[in-house]
Amino acid sequence: MAAGIAAAALVGALVEFLILRRARAGSRGVPAIVTIGVDILLTTELTRQIGTEVLALGDPWGDRVLRLGPITVAETRVVALVVAAALIVAFLLAFRFTGWGVAMRATAEDAETAALMGVRLGRVSLGAWAVAGALAAVAAVFLCVFPTPGLDRGTAAVAMKAFPAAILGGLDSTTGALAGGLIVGVTETLMNGYQSELAFLGRGIGDAAPFLVMIVILLLRPSGLFGTKEPARV
Repeated sequence: MAAGIAAAALVGALVEFLILRRARAGSRGVPAIVTIGVDILLTTELTRQIGTEVLALGDPWGDRVLRLGPITVAETRVVALVVAAALIVAFLLAFRFTGWGVAMRATAEDAETAALMGVRLGRVSLGAWAVAGALAAVAAVFLCVFPTPGLDRGTAAVAMKAFPAAILGGLDSTTGALAGGLIVGVTETLMNGYQSELAFLGRGIGDAAPFLVMIVILLLRPSGLFGTKEPARV
C-alpha cells in the first residue's frame, strides 16, 4: 500500500512538471480543464489494461460490519472516516503553520508577489501535486474495498465527482473544497436513498445530482460558495 501511495505521489508530481507547468495561463480554469484531459487519458489506459476484470485489493477488515442498534456500517467505512478526518486535520495544520503551507497560500494569493519574496513557485506546485497524488491513492484504496467488489474500469468515474466539489466550494478555497465534497456526498447519498420516490426524475439521478447542484450554485455565486470574487474594471 505504501508503495502504491508513493507511486501515485510520483505520478502527480510528473503531471505537474511535464504538463501543467507548460500550460501557464492567467485563468484558474485552464489547469482544471487540462487535468480533466489527463483524467480521460488515464481512464482510457486503465480501461484498456483492466478490461472487464475486477481486481480485489484486499484489506485487513474484510467484510466485517459494525452494528449500532438498527444501523449497520462496514468497518472499512468507519476506518475511512477516521483516516479522512486525521488527514484533513493534518493537512489544515500544515497548510496553516508550516513554511510549505505559508508558501502555498502566498502563491495562491499572488504568485508574482510570492516569487519576488523568494517563494519557489515550481517547487511549491510540485509538492502540492505530489501530496494530491498521495491523497488520491489513499482515497482509491478505500473506494475499492468492501462493500465494493474491487477495482474496475468504472472506479475512475468517481474522480469526476471531485470536479463539482471543487467548483461548488470555490477553486481558490481549501475550506470550500471540503464543504463542496460534503455537499456532493450528501446530495448523491440522499438522491440514491430516495430513488424510488424520485422515479419521475429518471434513473441514475444520484449520479447527475452533484452536477445539477453545481449548476444551481454557479448561477447564484459564479465564484463558488467560498471562492474569492475577482474584481473587474469596467
